[in-house]
Amino acid sequence: MTDQEKVWRELFDIAEKMKSIYSDGRRVSLLYQITLSQLKMVRTVYVLTRDSGEGIPLKEVSRKLGTTAAAASEMVDVLVRKNILERNQDPADRRQVQIRLVPELHGHFCRIEENFTDFTAEFLNTLPSGKRMDFIATLFEFAEFVNASIPERKEK
Repeated sequence: MTDQEKVWRELFDIAEKMKSIYSDGRRVSLLYQITLSQLKMVRTVYVLTRDSGEGIPLKEVSRKLGTTAAAASEMVDVLVRKNILERNQDPADRRQVQIRLVPELHGHFCRIEENFTDFTAEFLNTLPSGKRMDFIATLFEFAEFVNASIPERKEK
C-alpha cells in the first residue's frame, strides 16, 4: 500500500470513527430511514444554516445539490412530512420559500459538532505548540488542494 493510499484511508477512517463515537441511536435510525439523496439534502441544509439557524431559499439548496428546483422541492416535501425539514415563507418576500432543519434536529447536529470540537481540542492539546500549528497548517493546505481540484476532477 502506498503512502498516498494510507493517508486517504486513514482520513476516511478517522471521520467514520468520530461519527460513530457521537452518533445518537434515535437520530441515526431516523436518518437511516431516508435515501442517500435525502441525507445529502439534510446535510446541505444544515451546513448552509448552521451559523444562523435561519432558513435558506429553496433555489440555493437546489443549486448547491446540483438539481432542479422541482426535484429539490419534491425532496423537501418528503422531508417535511418526516418532520426533518421545515418550509416557511420568507417574511421579506412571500414568493420566496425558506428551508431549514426542524429546531430539534438542528440542535442535535450542533451538539454533535460541539462534541467533535471538544474531541479535536483534546488531541490538539496533547501536541506541542509548533507541532500543533504544523498539523493545522498541513491539514488546511490539503483541504485547499482538494477544494481547488474538485472542478477539474469532476470533468474527467
